[in-house]
Amino acid sequence: MKHQSFLTPRCKIFVDIYKSTDINREKCVVCKGRLFCGLSKCPILAQIKVQKRVSLDREFFGPSPSLFVGWKNYPYVYYGPLSLPFEDNAEIYDNPKLWYGEGFEEIINYRSSLIRSMERVRVDRENRIVEDVQEIVLSEKPVDIEVKLRKKPKFRILFSAVSQPMGPLGKIEELKITENPKIPKKIDKVVNDDIKAENALDILYKEGYDVYSLTRFLSSGALGIEKKIVPTRWSITAVDDIIGKKLISEIKDFKIIDKYIVLSNSYLGNHFEILLIPKKWEFEILEAWIPNTFWTMGAKTINITSEYETYFGRKEYAIKQGGGYYAIRLAVLERLKELKRQACALVFREVTPDYFLPVGVWECRENVRNAEINSFDTMNEALSYIRSRLTTDFDLWKKKSVILNQKTLESFF
Repeated sequence: MKHQSFLTPRCKIFVDIYKSTDINREKCVVCKGRLFCGLSKCPILAQIKVQKRVSLDREFFGPSPSLFVGWKNYPYVYYGPLSLPFEDNAEIYDNPKLWYGEGFEEIINYRSSLIRSMERVRVDRENRIVEDVQEIVLSEKPVDIEVKLRKKPKFRILFSAVSQPMGPLGKIEELKITENPKIPKKIDKVVNDDIKAENALDILYKEGYDVYSLTRFLSSGALGIEKKIVPTRWSITAVDDIIGKKLISEIKDFKIIDKYIVLSNSYLGNHFEILLIPKKWEFEILEAWIPNTFWTMGAKTINITSEYETYFGRKEYAIKQGGGYYAIRLAVLERLKELKRQACALVFREVTPDYFLPVGVWECRENVRNAEINSFDTMNEALSYIRSRLTTDFDLWKKKSVILNQKTLESFF
């Protein structure tokens, strides 16, 4: 997990993504938005259009709803608050749960408006910046801060098939909190109790804090017996995995569903059909990557990946699907908890050319959270419904699936 980036050769999956994508600095300079890459829209122009709205100065004042922690050169990382250089409802700018239904341009606007003010710190050592940022992050509402950077912050246009749009960044010279952060008693107690980070996350999740808040708490280094900062991209998947495992242990005590349930949704070029089968817990995701998405430039055939776990879980990281696997699993488990039922879950995900810019695994999570539910008396009825909604040949799905090829289900084909 530590080296997942197309910039490093340690993960072949990401290297292959980079090599097969027509998005890079040299080609984009020649193209200038004429879509030589084959995408339906230009992700570079989309970033530039939004970035023109944000005025940048070395010193600024505004609310801070969150933080950002880099991962390069770990355990020495860049750490600091995300803040707006203007007054607004700051919470929405770093809460993907509130973004659902918005288009790419508005999402880029949220991402690009937040200035990343950073200082290089060691993940296991406290300093004044870390203490201040933890207070900001743990506050029940975004607090106003004054920031002075060493230089005027700059936008970076991303020529990347992996990274999502981000705001301008700069190194901190001075940081000042201009109002008293209000930290809820529940959070303050968990932070100061001598408990493991995973137990703290479980307690706060059950108190109603969503994974987006929990990710910020974990990333800031405020949780756990040995307080340690966690890079943002790692904390997202860590929270999804930790809370997901807690939910799995809960739903295993529920009765098995008595009908076949299908959850359906499409958003931002991603189409989901999720089949819940009346069996004990198992989980599988089948992802179909259709040619000419951001990641499949030049591909002539549909590529389907599969990740699976048994009733007893899995030991290895889901490298084929990365953080999306854990985000989708969490959302499926939340739906089962709502139903107070146990089931075997099979996820069909189609990624279409309309998904022209990576926005983060939150899209997967919110797609499933907002999926419409339908129930069927038989497996044949459920599969017929799913077939009618998928564009990919169903035989391709079946060839890749573990669950669909189990002996107990073969009679349905």
